[in-house]
Amino acid sequence: MFFLLLFYSTGLSENTNIKNEVPRHFTVKVLTTSYWAHKGSDYGCYRRVAKNQKRIGNFVALNFLPGGSIVMIPALFKTTTFEVADTFGGSGFGYFKGEKYWKVDILKNKNEWHENIDYPIDLYVVKFNEKGPVKNKTVKNNALSILQKIKANNK
Repeated sequence: MFFLLLFYSTGLSENTNIKNEVPRHFTVKVLTTSYWAHKGSDYGCYRRVAKNQKRIGNFVALNFLPGGSIVMIPALFKTTTFEVADTFGGSGFGYFKGEKYWKVDILKNKNEWHENIDYPIDLYVVKFNEKGPVKNKTVKNNALSILQKIKANNK
């Protein structure tokens, strides 16, 4: 019994230390949509990250971070980080209960599955690539507004 209590208390302290070591990233509430990799992915908007109807790596597409930025979506993928593969030219907004949220597009392979979440979730900005590519002026303005928020939160 004594060994069990000792082990249990040691485990708790280790978990606490791990949580304290996790860096704090800028978060933003987003809505997510997912697309299956298919023939059109090799030639369409995902052509840079899809080949032979499969995703080449872990990528998301959105219109408020420059390409090469890295994000994490723990509610969907626990600790997986994603590179921003494409920055769409449209507004990229969705609505939930009358509130406006950024939208994130996730490319999935044919038999890949993740839990469907139909409400806003946290997206963590792990790396903001200030000099990364953007598609047009709308995306550039969106990226600048997010960068200003990140800098304001990290003062």
